[in-house]
Order: sequence, then structure tokens, then C-alpha cells
Amino acid sequence: MASLEVVRGLTFALLLTQLLAAHVAQAETIDAAETDRFCYPESSRNSRRSCECSNVSASPWGNRALRIDCSYKDFRAADLSPLLPLYIDSLELSWNALDSVPVFTSDSLHQLNLRHNNVTQLVAGNFKQLTSLRELYLGWNSIGKLEAGSFDGLPHLQVLDLAHNNLHLLPGQLFGPLLVLGTLDMSWNRRFNESGEDLYTALGVNWKLSTLRLDACSLHDLHLPVNAPLKELSLRRNQLRRIPPQLPETLLRLDISDNLLEELLPEDTANLTQVRQLFVEDMPVLQRVVANALTHVDVLETLSFQNSRQLSHLDAEAFGPITTTSTKKSALRSLSFCGTMLRTFNSTLAPLFAQLAELDLNGLPLQCDCELVWLKQLPVQTNGRCYKPARIRGMLVTSARGDAFSCDTWPRWAYGLVVLSLIALSAAGIYLIVMGLRPHRGVTMRRKVGASSPYARVTIEPNRQENPH
Repeated sequence: MASLEVVRGLTFALLLTQLLAAHVAQAETIDAAETDRFCYPESSRNSRRSCECSNVSASPWGNRALRIDCSYKDFRAADLSPLLPLYIDSLELSWNALDSVPVFTSDSLHQLNLRHNNVTQLVAGNFKQLTSLRELYLGWNSIGKLEAGSFDGLPHLQVLDLAHNNLHLLPGQLFGPLLVLGTLDMSWNRRFNESGEDLYTALGVNWKLSTLRLDACSLHDLHLPVNAPLKELSLRRNQLRRIPPQLPETLLRLDISDNLLEELLPEDTANLTQVRQLFVEDMPVLQRVVANALTHVDVLETLSFQNSRQLSHLDAEAFGPITTTSTKKSALRSLSFCGTMLRTFNSTLAPLFAQLAELDLNGLPLQCDCELVWLKQLPVQTNGRCYKPARIRGMLVTSARGDAFSCDTWPRWAYGLVVLSLIALSAAGIYLIVMGLRPHRGVTMRRKVGASSPYARVTIEPNRQENPH
């Protein structure tokens, strides 16, 4: 009886296996037909408008995945089938002529790239049939209108790129359906600042957001919740005159480059206690980094002032008081002043500079004198070159001889005064010599008068032999 049950079980398992195999074979046959229909439609078969389709193994289990590249095909929305092939993982539609977003249907698509098209708006439910979508790239379009519900049906979306569009007024709670959104890029929407929208409260950005990019959005100010768990914030090329005081305390990376700060003050960095990477690059009017301006960023690892061409003063205590026994700023490993106008550095910065793994001084007009000789002794290559004195101009600081780093005992104005004094003394001497050689006004030259005088009158008589009479 037991053996009969075993035989029945084996028979059932065999039948089930055959049914599954037949179902898989049928699914693969259908999928192959769907793939050919989407990638190689009859209207575009054997032409340059056919898409490139490739099978890959998707993580984490190595399952079958299909990647389709339809970029540079000049497609319009009407040219594309709304039903995507089975197992599709990513769809590349950048650099086409799409004037709207096709309403695709797929339960396996993870990445959709629609960059560099002519899309002007998104309608409600545009992506509702793409329930597994994780990355959506809509940058470099002309999107000026987003309807409420444009991102409905995307509970797994993690990356959203809306950069380089014409976004202005956004509907309330627009990003509310994006429950696990981690990266949001709104850069280069130049009218975005006019809307005055609060990303978290008004637009419904979730608290899982870790990366926010707002480059070139004409921002004059920005307020974000202090307790928001944001890790990375980029505010390049805006109109900020101060680093916004109300920023999340959890920031690890801040890019404030190409803004309108004239000085970096302690209050600018007071709330950046956890920042590990700070970029203050390409600043058009930044001139000074004052005392204690960087004393709050104790865990800072990377700091860059690259190409801030007006920066000419770095206070000796910009990082706070530093001594040879101090462990302050021990986390700092990379520091760049490349392309600035700094001419010298105070020797009190030597302990800080000595701990660096990278120090970039390329392009600085360095004054290589006795006050900067300590820079030559640093263990790190700085790529800094001497601008003055003229005898070592253009030489690397590390290559110039130590005795060339000398300071004059007199100030420059003293040398100028000596030269002027010598010129004046020389002029006075020449004047006295000339006056000494001239005759005195009281002296009168007397003439010798008489027959023997060279001035006597001479009478010439005719030759008598020529006139005998």
C-alpha cells in the first residue's frame, strides 16, 4: 500500500514537472514573439531604427532579464508598442523625438530612461502600469507641467531625475506616492524658485530621501527640516549669499559651489557638524575665509576651494586654533586651493597640512620667502609653484633650494628710499661740479693793448716792386 502511494506521488510530480516545462516553453515562445515584435517591428526590420535587445542575468538570483536600447532612433510615442516584452529589465529611449511619454505596461521593468526628448508634460497615471519601476530619468526635456497623480503607481521608485526642464508650479503632494524615493534631481529648472514650494511639506517628499540636487534653480534661500535624514545636498550655481542656516543635521556631503558668498563665516558652517565632504568651488566673489570659519566641521575629510579665483586670504585660524599636539581636524585628508589667488600660508597651519594625504596648490601665485619655507618640508606633493622671487619663478616648491626662500631684512619701501636718496645725491654732485667749472660773475677778462697785442691794428702796404713809380 505504501509503495502504491509512492508511485502515485512520483507520477503526480512527473506530470506537474511536464506541465511546468510546457508552460515555461510556451511563455518563452510568447516572450520571443513579443521581443521580436517590440525590438524588430515589421516597419523597421533590417533598418537602423531597430532597437538593440540583449539578454542578461539580473541580480540577485541571476534570473533572466532583457535590456532594450532604442536610443537615437528618432522615435515618436506612436511608434512604440505600449505592451513591453516579458522579462524586460531596462528600456533606453533617450535622444529620440518623443513629444509625450508612452503609457507602457510591464510588471518587470526596473529602469526607464527618457532623457533628451521633447516631452512637455506628464499626465496623471503616466507610469501607473510600471509597478516595479525603480529608476526614472526624465532630464533634458521641456517638461513645464506635471499633473497631480503623475507618479501614481510607483511605490518602489528610488531614483527620479527631472533635471534640465521648465518646471515652475508643481501640484501639492506630487511626490507623495513615491514611498521609498532616495534620490531626487531637480537641477536646472531655473524658475523652480518662483514656486516657493516646500519639498517636504507641500510636495510630499518622503523621509527616506538621502540625495537632493537643486543646482541652478535660482535659489536665494532654502529651508529644509533640520531633522530630515538627508545625506547629500547639491546647491551649485544658485544666488545664495550665505550657506542656508536651516539644513539637515545629518548631511554628509554639501556642494555650495558657484554661489555669491563674499566671505566664509563661522555661522555658515555652524550646522554642518556631520559634513565629511564640503565643496566651495568656482565662487565668483569669495575673497576671505575668516577665523574659525571651519572650526565646526570636526569630521570633515574633503574640502575644496578649487577655481574660486578671488580667494586671496585664508586666516591663520580658519580651522580654529591648531597646535602641534592638537588632534583637531584629524579627519581632514584632502584639501584643494587650486586656481585661487592665495599667495602665502601661515606657518601655524603646518600641523594640519602635514596630516593631509592630498594638498593641491596648483596655479597659486606663491610668494616663496622665508615665511613659506615650511611648505617645502611637507611630506605631501602640493604641485605648488613659486611666482616670486623672480629667480625661482615657475619652479615647484619642492624642487626649489631651501636657501632661495629668503626674506629681505629691510622692507621694500626702505630700498626705494635708499635708491631715491642716491639719485638725489648724484644729481646734487653733478650740479656742484658743473657750477664749479663755470667762471665767476665778478671776473673780467683784460685785453693786452699795444703794438705787440694780438688785437693791434694791422696795415698792409702794397708791394713796391709791382709799382715802380
